Amino acid sequence: MAAVLIVQRYFFQQKLTDQVALNEGVALTKEFSVKSTTENQNSSVKGTILVWGDKDKGIADHMRITASYEIDPEDFAGLTFYIPKKWYISNLLSSTPEGQETDLKPRAFERDSVIDEWRNRVEIGFNPSFKPVGGGTGTVMFDLVADRKAILPEETFNLLVTIGSDMKYGVRSVGVGFIKIPISVKAE
Repeated sequence: MAAVLIVQRYFFQQKLTDQVALNEGVALTKEFSVKSTTENQNSSVKGTILVWGDKDKGIADHMRITASYEIDPEDFAGLTFYIPKKWYISNLLSSTPEGQETDLKPRAFERDSVIDEWRNRVEIGFNPSFKPVGGGTGTVMFDLVADRKAILPEETFNLLVTIGSDMKYGVRSVGVGFIKIPISVKAE
């Protein structure tokens, strides 16, 4: 048995190298930036979306969203990413440690509505009781994988990013700053 392990390590060892291909297989890159529109509220997010897929067939199969954010201490809605139907969250990472004073840990939720175009969402700093969580800064990264059986060639998907909150005349508004980002992999 030991001889088999030695032979296996000799013939199948990984080579250590710093030579890597940049953006290998990336079919599309998009950047985004959104700020809260509420006066004196410093909530903002800036990020990048990388999309892998087959450009010839126009089919996306994997996305990675990376974003840096700041959530104002008085913001009760925080940051939300709305994930399109036919896409699933496969990985979620954040720089916000668990012992931090603020509640900025990302959470993923499946949508309960089948009416709109969103399947699920990732929230950071949202409090369902509409009380601010304390604000703060951080970085979030998550991967999405497509339901390959459901995606049509050259189909366009929208990723919605919202940030910020407001209160006017006793009415609470969430996601006052937003951007809808179309994602499509098409041959040029």
